[in-house]
Amino acid sequence: MSFFNKIILIGRLVRDPEERYTLSGTPVTTFTIAVDRVPRKNAAEDAQTTDFFRVVTFGRLAEFARMYLTKGRLVLVEGEMRMRRWETQTGERRVSPEVVANVVRFMDRKPSESTEEIEEKLEIPEEDFSDETFSEDEPPF
Repeated sequence: MSFFNKIILIGRLVRDPEERYTLSGTPVTTFTIAVDRVPRKNAAEDAQTTDFFRVVTFGRLAEFARMYLTKGRLVLVEGEMRMRRWETQTGERRVSPEVVANVVRFMDRKPSESTEEIEEKLEIPEEDFSDETFSEDEPPF
């Protein structure tokens, strides 16, 4: 008997990833993505529904997620859906779904810096060329 458990999601990070380590020292990074659900045919135009998925990464992929993923980035996540079972401090049993990712890919370009931020980093002074006079016959260099 064969089993198949694969999920592919495209969504935006709700917040920056959180990093922790297992007892053996393996990095684990978790983050949540918001995925818009396809609206039904009879639904109102403004009735868009969003689902939130908790994503868990391990090892090198966890290090990648910690270093490069930030709130608002559009990502593709591929992995397995798992049910995490845990117990509260009061002894109540809980189950929560999570995606254990084996692939995380950027779906947007790296956020570009504004011209002002680049000038600040390069410390480009603003120059006033209003007093300069150039002859129309000569190039200004």
